[in-house]
Amino acid sequence: MMDEKTKKRNVFLPAEAGVFVDDNIYFFSLEYNLLYKIHMPDFAVSVVSRIPCEKALAVKWFRKMRYWKEKLILIPSFAEKIWIYDLKSGKWTDIVIDHPQITLKFWGTVVYGDCIFLFGAAYPAILKIDLNDYSVSYMEISCPPEQKKEEEGLFFTDAIRMDNLAYSPVSVSNHVMRLNLDTLEYEWQQIGSAGNVYCGIDHNEDGFWIPSWQHGKIVRWDGDSDFEEFELPDEIASRPYQFTGAVCDGNRILFLSIQDGNSLELQKDTSGGYKTVLTEETKKYIHWEHYENGTIVLMRSDASLDVRWKGTWLKGRCKIDYKAFHSSFCQGPLWDVIEEEGMADETEIFDVRDYVNMLMERQNDAANPSKENTVGISIWKRTG
Repeated sequence: MMDEKTKKRNVFLPAEAGVFVDDNIYFFSLEYNLLYKIHMPDFAVSVVSRIPCEKALAVKWFRKMRYWKEKLILIPSFAEKIWIYDLKSGKWTDIVIDHPQITLKFWGTVVYGDCIFLFGAAYPAILKIDLNDYSVSYMEISCPPEQKKEEEGLFFTDAIRMDNLAYSPVSVSNHVMRLNLDTLEYEWQQIGSAGNVYCGIDHNEDGFWIPSWQHGKIVRWDGDSDFEEFELPDEIASRPYQFTGAVCDGNRILFLSIQDGNSLELQKDTSGGYKTVLTEETKKYIHWEHYENGTIVLMRSDASLDVRWKGTWLKGRCKIDYKAFHSSFCQGPLWDVIEEEGMADETEIFDVRDYVNMLMERQNDAANPSKENTVGISIWKRTG
């Protein structure tokens, strides 16, 4: 039975994979096998489902999520399969792919017609999936010679679609791919200084905006041969890691920090030029999406949210009470699930307090916690 402190306890749910549908934002937890949604504008959180026959701990399983005809498509990072959740039926479908053992599989993902394209990060191909029959086609890509060695991943980062063309920069050089989604023909464009290594892309009336994740400059690119570079402010220029993505919001472009600290804005003035402005320090950003209707969703590693919804910026946080979280996994004690799966780290849902409570309950049940029923349980390290 839960004590009063446990009943009032919250579980925070940061997420990398998410998608906006109607007035709900669907997320898959960064740590647990849990699909949940946030209703706008009140930020009410409710559990939707979990992937059947899979364990409770699901660290960094999915990097992206997309929506197509009442279905949520979960794009694997550490997960071994692509998973699809039907919002009407509540059923899950899995798509098996080659090289399931690769971690950090995909990042950039675009939907075009009845197909979805997955751009390989550590994965050595672009996947084209027909969403009507879930058939998978593998596109082998010839990379620029300075970009990769044989049998390594493609290093694509985020991707954006403009009509029938997709654009995706890579994280190991200053190259951007332009892919024709009809013909599957592609070409590489070398944009900006040779030292740039890119991490994301967004678009506004002035062109594409592409930041560097480690070192280098911010680039504005017209999609053809013209580009302009912006130096970083001295206050952050020497950071070893810089940005994780870019989001265009009217007359400003947000470049989101890949580590705890300052992000950067380029703000457009009345003359049409841009000035750089540092933001206040925050936790690092782990999720960002910019939708065609103007909605923007940003999440940081502490599960705090900034959402531009119907033209207004709103703030919230992804959290649910412990009881609701508990009931999503089991009817009995949650530590039974923890023990069965051999979890090795202390987390929000099972910390030293829970360990002590477990021992006390087992003593009350005349169990001896020093023998076989405690095998695999220890005082864990705290995860970040």
